[in-house]
Amino acid sequence: MDSFPNIKITNAFFANNMLTVALSDGRIVFFPCAEMAWLVNASPEQQQDFNMESDGYGVWWQELDDGIALLHILSPASVALS
Repeated sequence: MDSFPNIKITNAFFANNMLTVALSDGRIVFFPCAEMAWLVNASPEQQQDFNMESDGYGVWWQELDDGIALLHILSPASVALS
């Protein structure tokens, strides 16, 4: 993940159909679940059952066998930053 060598995901949670991701540089990124059809179609329990990758570069849903990488989360076309 050379594009963001010093940035990692430190926390993640769901609120208002958004995946909210806290980054090690202090930013909070709101990623719309609608961008991930596989996540929209999951049950609320499945949506909440995720793990952050140990290297901090992604979020993974084991039961759904899918995830999202930091590179995609930080893509300018798909995020709102605060």
